[in-house]
Amino acid sequence: MNRREFIAPTAVGALTIAFAISRLNFGLQPVMAQDGKLTLGGQPPQGTTCSIRDFDYQIKYQRAFEAVLWNMPAIAIYSFRRAAFDSLGLKDNDIIAYSATATPKLEAITANSTTPYIAAYTDLRKGPVVLELPIAGPDGSLYGQVVDAWQLTIADVGPTGLDKGKGGKMLFTPPDFKGTVPADYIHVPSPNYRIVLAFRFVPAPGKGTADAYQYAKRLRMYYLSEAVNPPEQKFIDPINERYPTLLFYDERHFEDMHAVMSVEPVREQDKVMMGMLMSLGIEKGKPFTPDETTKRAMQQAAIDAWFYLQHWYDNFPADKLYWPDRTLDQVVVDLNN
Repeated sequence: MNRREFIAPTAVGALTIAFAISRLNFGLQPVMAQDGKLTLGGQPPQGTTCSIRDFDYQIKYQRAFEAVLWNMPAIAIYSFRRAAFDSLGLKDNDIIAYSATATPKLEAITANSTTPYIAAYTDLRKGPVVLELPIAGPDGSLYGQVVDAWQLTIADVGPTGLDKGKGGKMLFTPPDFKGTVPADYIHVPSPNYRIVLAFRFVPAPGKGTADAYQYAKRLRMYYLSEAVNPPEQKFIDPINERYPTLLFYDERHFEDMHAVMSVEPVREQDKVMMGMLMSLGIEKGKPFTPDETTKRAMQQAAIDAWFYLQHWYDNFPADKLYWPDRTLDQVVVDLNN
């Protein structure tokens, strides 16, 4: 008998014996310790009752609530991608370049109205992607990052970035890349397939918004397979269009979650959560078809998560702020953890 064969019946037998002993106890009451206050273990305190009436709903609600908090970085950045494709007609490797500073039509929590934004999205499942960067100089420069599916920076650009402001070609490769990186490329391996670039224009002395827009148009983005004859770069200026990037706090939140988890590799630290998501119908390689109970649980969990986040923000610990007269802190990263 191997170890697995021994453990399984032993565990089942132990549970059976424990259950039988509990049934033999006087009046089927939990076994109490000598002080009459605490049980000997294996049962709840005497006289207690279960507060849950629907375990199926409760388990799904709890897992959905925690999932909203856990996946916030991934869903937030995916919302930008989804909105760009659905509302602006963007495709992979098209570049968003604002011709002016942001207006309320850019529905984004952290947007400012002082520098024009530049953004683009790509999917490395289709192959490595080339990003051509302009040289920083008298016409201006770029500042920003390329982030993975969890909003973790994989490359900085500009004078303080990988290109040191000298421009050049970055090559982003997928997690399963086995090929050879051509010479003269700045290689950036990505842990995920879908990546996002988000840049801002830093004006040189005497330069303004119109100059920023023209400078942004020096960017190029295409698949390495197209490098011999790159396609004409498509730019989209959504200055007069609604760009709704905000997250959904209803059951659609979980549709986005499924869209992300169906594509991206599972990180080691996320395996337990991915197992729990299966009870919500979120499983890689399978369609997302939740039943009515699951839909109700997800809807309420997303709503409650929103209220929790508002409460958390309104009651943010003052001792964690950088300055006592301002509300500046790192929202996601806990430096003590």
